[in-house]
Amino acid sequence: MEKKYSKKHLWIEMDGETAIIGISDFLQEKLGDIMFINLPEPGEQVKIDERFGDVESKKTVMDMESIVSGEVMKVNEDVVDEPYLINDAPNESWLIKVKADEVADNLMDEAAYAKHISQPWMQSHKE
Repeated sequence: MEKKYSKKHLWIEMDGETAIIGISDFLQEKLGDIMFINLPEPGEQVKIDERFGDVESKKTVMDMESIVSGEVMKVNEDVVDEPYLINDAPNESWLIKVKADEVADNLMDEAAYAKHISQPWMQSHKE
């Protein structure tokens, strides 16, 4: 499965109608040690560009905006219980799985995202 990325540093992989969503390595590095993560419950609806949860690190608290619309099917309880897992393996530590009705149309492939985060202004960017 190919990952796509949002400008807000979330990644998504599609498995049929299921969208698997996580935090990019770039974002976890900028956030530092992740202390707490707040995610929706299974059965809740998420909508593109609307807040679906937040992540708290030693540095800041950041709202996460959905890159899909649909129903939350599953929440990764491991990262809720042990948020540092995101720091250890951000590309494997998914947050939620959503039965996607719609996926944002402005997502980037890996090459475009790498170019996006390599911009000088992005290197000093603070979330």
